[in-house]
Amino acid sequence: MKKYVVTASLMAGLSMVSGAAFAQTGSVGVNAVRVDTDLGDADAYGVDGEVIFAAGGGWSTILEGSFTDVDGGDSATAVQGHLVNLSGNSAWGGFVGVADTDGSTVFSIGGEYAHFFDTSTLAFNVNYGNDDDANVDAYGVSGAYRIFGSDNLRFDIGASLGRAESGGLDADISSVGVGVEYRFDNSPFSVGAAYSRVDGDIAEANVFGLTARWNFGDQTLKAADRAGKTFTGLGTALQTF
Repeated sequence: MKKYVVTASLMAGLSMVSGAAFAQTGSVGVNAVRVDTDLGDADAYGVDGEVIFAAGGGWSTILEGSFTDVDGGDSATAVQGHLVNLSGNSAWGGFVGVADTDGSTVFSIGGEYAHFFDTSTLAFNVNYGNDDDANVDAYGVSGAYRIFGSDNLRFDIGASLGRAESGGLDADISSVGVGVEYRFDNSPFSVGAAYSRVDGDIAEANVFGLTARWNFGDQTLKAADRAGKTFTGLGTALQTF
């Protein structure tokens, strides 16, 4: 159960797709995470990113993934694919994904929706995950409100609520978080930081994250958000990224 909670809370996706140069927009980043829990502390380091392709008729495909290595623990690889329809001031669609650690694999599926305001974005998803190796089923809802101080400065407020079930036992998991990302003007580079509080029936955690990113395609963070990036990492402990 602990392994599932850590995986579900920390893994946002990473895209390792050949031909990424033909994508409309995307980014690649490196990140560092500090997790403080009442059961012990851990540091993790990884790479993550996404690519977004226009599929015609208002539809876009988003491919994302990550590789994360935890000091003294398992490494984890996660990939996720989204199919979303962007029309006017809103977007909707669904996703499927898989996250693999040493000896445990989590499959996920869900639906998602976003509404774009002039200087902010409200997005949420409903999700279901299964870890057959650990006999765990989990489901929940995640959301984020993203505020643009400028086209290249974004503040995030996020939360998630879920339940994991295993062998007739269940555990509730919730998180709230804040974050910020800034992209340097006339530059493909951005930096970000985030903090999340994760509470569960099994353990509690404070999660701190830092990231540095290389962005391509769109010229601003706001343009990337409106192209579909608002759905990447939605509801995770590293909500900002």
